[in-house]
Amino acid sequence: MNFRKVRVFYNRRSGVGGQSLPRIQEAFSSFWREKTEDLAWYFPADEAESDSMLSAALNDGAHCVIVCGGDGTVSSIGTKLIGTNVCLGVVPTGSGNGLARHFAQSLNPSAAIERLASGSIRNMDVGYVNGSPFLVSASAAWDAALVKAYNMSPMRGLGSYVIAGIYTFFEFSPKPVRIIVDNSETIDIDRPLLLTIGNLSGWGFGALIDKEADGCDGRMELVAANQKDAPLLLAKIAEVFTRGVMNLPNVIYRKIRHVRIERAEAQHIQLDGELREGSKNLEISVRPAALRILVPSPPATS
Repeated sequence: MNFRKVRVFYNRRSGVGGQSLPRIQEAFSSFWREKTEDLAWYFPADEAESDSMLSAALNDGAHCVIVCGGDGTVSSIGTKLIGTNVCLGVVPTGSGNGLARHFAQSLNPSAAIERLASGSIRNMDVGYVNGSPFLVSASAAWDAALVKAYNMSPMRGLGSYVIAGIYTFFEFSPKPVRIIVDNSETIDIDRPLLLTIGNLSGWGFGALIDKEADGCDGRMELVAANQKDAPLLLAKIAEVFTRGVMNLPNVIYRKIRHVRIERAEAQHIQLDGELREGSKNLEISVRPAALRILVPSPPATS
């Protein structure tokens, strides 16, 4: 698949990407030489500059935007491509890389660039929380609170994420919630520890919500758990990285198209790894096939 105009956005501050910029640029030169006649680079210093550069790229007629970064950067740029004919490609250089992992992208940037060059386009669903889009996941309990602690850490990686999770586990004060699923089922949880809606298969770092989640089927995954069940969850925590949190004891799991979450008070939420102010009540829905995404080709076999 060829694109006349390709624009590459590179986040210099992203996560723990293991290759230098010159090597990444060399990979694009090698593998994309015959895929596009016009490839240009952008190096935004912050989100405001990224927005300005993206507007310029789209006004210039970009056909494909490739993001070298983590889920936060990918979401910030990708959500602005919703409903357009411009496709999104991802070269994972972040720490969690939930979107890249879902589509079986290589976590080696050079290999990822090579596989994108021979990839194909799929139409991916997009989730919305009170009108704000997300690509990977949205959370509204302890699984949101730990993002604040993680973002305060000077280090990136799974170890820092685990430490943030342990810290916030003892600090987080759950409040009662009512969950209304597709206007047909009501679930009350008095002390929610886990409350996540996944658009894709996992959060990042290889932690899975539902290993079989599609991301292109017009449905999302709701997972929730009560704080009192924490010992049962911790005893089976390894299964989060093999089968998904949906398989843990006493976890509430539903395939959904719409959910309303009524909370006792307003608390922060996380969207694609970024902490956001959250209102007391949350309306969460899916917009099917809203984003064109460049999916990597399968890895070469020997």
